[in-house]
Amino acid sequence: MPSPPRRQQRAITIRSDHALARLALLTRDGRSQVQVIEEALDRLPLPKVRDPGKFRAEIHAILATVPKRKYPSMAEIDAEFYDDDGLPR
Repeated sequence: MPSPPRRQQRAITIRSDHALARLALLTRDGRSQVQVIEEALDRLPLPKVRDPGKFRAEIHAILATVPKRKYPSMAEIDAEFYDDDGLPR
Protein backbone atom coordinates (compact mmCIF):
# COMPACT_ATOMS: atom_id res chain seq x y z
CA MET A 1 0.00 0.00 0.00
CA PRO A 2 1.60 3.29 -1.02
CA SER A 3 2.09 5.97 1.61
CA PRO A 4 -0.02 9.10 1.36
CA PRO A 5 1.76 12.30 0.32
CA ARG A 6 3.95 13.73 3.06
CA ARG A 7 1.66 16.71 3.70
CA GLN A 8 -1.22 14.32 4.44
CA GLN A 9 0.76 12.16 6.89
CA ARG A 10 0.37 12.64 10.61
CA ALA A 11 3.30 14.23 12.42
CA ILE A 12 5.21 12.28 15.05
CA THR A 13 6.35 14.37 18.02
CA ILE A 14 9.36 13.07 19.93
CA ARG A 15 9.89 14.83 23.24
CA SER A 16 12.64 12.60 24.59
CA ASP A 17 16.23 13.64 23.87
CA HIS A 18 17.33 10.04 24.37
CA ALA A 19 14.81 8.71 21.85
CA LEU A 20 15.71 11.41 19.36
CA ALA A 21 19.42 10.58 19.63
CA ARG A 22 18.70 6.85 19.16
CA LEU A 23 16.49 7.61 16.17
CA ALA A 24 19.24 9.70 14.60
CA LEU A 25 21.70 6.81 14.99
CA LEU A 26 19.25 4.29 13.57
CA THR A 27 18.46 6.39 10.48
CA ARG A 28 22.12 6.71 9.41
CA ASP A 29 21.76 3.73 7.09
CA GLY A 30 19.22 5.57 4.92
CA ARG A 31 16.00 4.31 6.48
CA SER A 32 13.39 6.92 7.27
CA GLN A 33 12.34 7.73 10.82
CA VAL A 34 8.95 6.19 10.10
CA GLN A 35 10.52 2.92 8.95
CA VAL A 36 12.65 2.71 12.09
CA ILE A 37 9.71 3.50 14.37
CA GLU A 38 7.40 1.03 12.58
CA GLU A 39 10.02 -1.71 12.84
CA ALA A 40 10.48 -1.04 16.55
CA LEU A 41 6.73 -1.05 17.15
CA ASP A 42 6.30 -4.29 15.20
CA ARG A 43 8.79 -5.96 17.55
CA LEU A 44 6.79 -5.04 20.65
CA PRO A 45 4.25 -7.61 21.85
CA LEU A 46 0.61 -6.60 21.61
CA PRO A 47 -1.37 -6.50 24.86
CA LYS A 48 -3.50 -9.53 25.61
CA VAL A 49 -7.21 -9.18 24.96
CA ARG A 50 -9.13 -10.19 28.06
CA ASP A 51 -12.45 -11.97 28.02
CA PRO A 52 -14.66 -9.94 30.41
CA GLY A 53 -16.63 -13.02 31.47
CA LYS A 54 -13.50 -14.97 32.33
CA PHE A 55 -12.06 -11.97 34.19
CA ARG A 56 -15.23 -11.61 36.29
CA ALA A 57 -15.17 -15.35 37.04
CA GLU A 58 -11.58 -15.08 38.27
CA ILE A 59 -12.50 -12.15 40.53
CA HIS A 60 -15.51 -14.01 41.95
CA ALA A 61 -13.32 -17.07 42.60
CA ILE A 62 -10.89 -14.90 44.57
CA LEU A 63 -13.71 -13.24 46.50
CA ALA A 64 -15.19 -16.64 47.36
CA THR A 65 -12.06 -17.42 49.39
CA VAL A 66 -12.39 -14.26 51.51
CA PRO A 67 -14.24 -14.88 54.78
CA LYS A 68 -17.53 -13.05 55.03
CA ARG A 69 -17.79 -10.43 57.75
CA LYS A 70 -20.82 -10.11 59.97
CA TYR A 71 -21.85 -6.56 60.66
CA PRO A 72 -23.97 -5.69 63.71
CA SER A 73 -27.55 -4.59 63.17
CA MET A 74 -28.77 -1.19 64.34
CA ALA A 75 -30.56 -2.90 67.24
CA GLU A 76 -27.26 -4.47 68.39
CA ILE A 77 -25.48 -1.13 68.10
CA ASP A 78 -28.23 0.61 70.07
CA ALA A 79 -28.08 -2.08 72.77
CA GLU A 80 -24.33 -1.58 73.08
CA PHE A 81 -24.34 2.21 73.31
CA TYR A 82 -27.70 2.93 74.98
CA ASP A 83 -29.43 1.53 78.07
CA ASP A 84 -33.05 0.39 78.29
CA ASP A 85 -34.25 3.97 78.77
CA GLY A 86 -32.47 5.20 75.63
CA LEU A 87 -29.79 7.04 77.55
CA PRO A 88 -26.11 6.77 76.63
CA ARG A 89 -24.15 4.25 78.67
